Amino acid sequence: MREVVGLSGTPIYGRGGEIFNIMDVLDRGCLGDWDSFTREWCDGYGSDVVMDPEMLGAHLRREGLMLRRTKEDVLSELPPKRRVIQHIDSDERVFSAQMKEVIRLIGQHDESTEAFEKGRLKRQIGERVRQATGIAKAPYVAEFVRMLLDSGEAVVLYGYHHEVYRIWKQKLQSYKPVFVTGEETEKEKDEAKKAFIRGDTNLIVISLRAAAGLDGLQGRASVSVFGELDWSPGIHSQCEDRLHRIGQKDSVLSYYLVCSDGSDEQMMDALGFKTEQFLGIMGGQGETEQDRELAQVEVGKHLDRVMAKYRKGVKT
Repeated sequence: MREVVGLSGTPIYGRGGEIFNIMDVLDRGCLGDWDSFTREWCDGYGSDVVMDPEMLGAHLRREGLMLRRTKEDVLSELPPKRRVIQHIDSDERVFSAQMKEVIRLIGQHDESTEAFEKGRLKRQIGERVRQATGIAKAPYVAEFVRMLLDSGEAVVLYGYHHEVYRIWKQKLQSYKPVFVTGEETEKEKDEAKKAFIRGDTNLIVISLRAAAGLDGLQGRASVSVFGELDWSPGIHSQCEDRLHRIGQKDSVLSYYLVCSDGSDEQMMDALGFKTEQFLGIMGGQGETEQDRELAQVEVGKHLDRVMAKYRKGVKT
């Protein structure tokens, strides 16, 4: 008898429909074909938004297709995770300067008649707004981290853009930060991790998308700071779990630093939507309103709002 087992800590990064391909590999046809799956479980034909995640999760467990064990089930001695959404300032002049390129791209988008090109430009607009947000709030993120470092905390700081890393490096250079991002060699990344674990520095800056495989940090720090956000709640969870694992003696505290300008608030909304898809299917408790303060808004709607807001600038 042939058996297939799939193991993953994050089978769903965003939309619930991502579970279809995983289940189809494990037991082909268990959810029908894609068309049948989307008609039965999702928000209309071809959609990957699962309408009732809890019901789909219950179905998969009832049919013996999915077994989930949370940390709470197997690591009862592990201290809890805590999340704090902290609103910080941003530099409006810097943000406005960065948005000039966004306004130019919106003009190109509106003038284009090619669907592929319009889609490419829309994605580029979203990325530019995200970058502008990170740059505008970067000095204030650095000040927040400085406060933690001055109080004696060891800090893991997460970001995404290299332009943002450079600002943090300049603002926090007296604390001798080490970096694990896309610009270092594997040897340099390993040396940075070891320097942090040894206590040579109290600050390590890590890319949101480079957190996988970084072990051993839990014995050195219990505070994470998210200076930039990712569209996927699964990425944030993986980053948090660099500290929240066996060997951690303290409650892990994760600060999510958000500002009113740019993409942060809309990303938090979208993350709320995606988190519900993940938790509903996989099971588990979602964060409270006090922890998250999230609405349910999709990424595409965020970009539409951004473009509508700044479209008038194309003519100026």
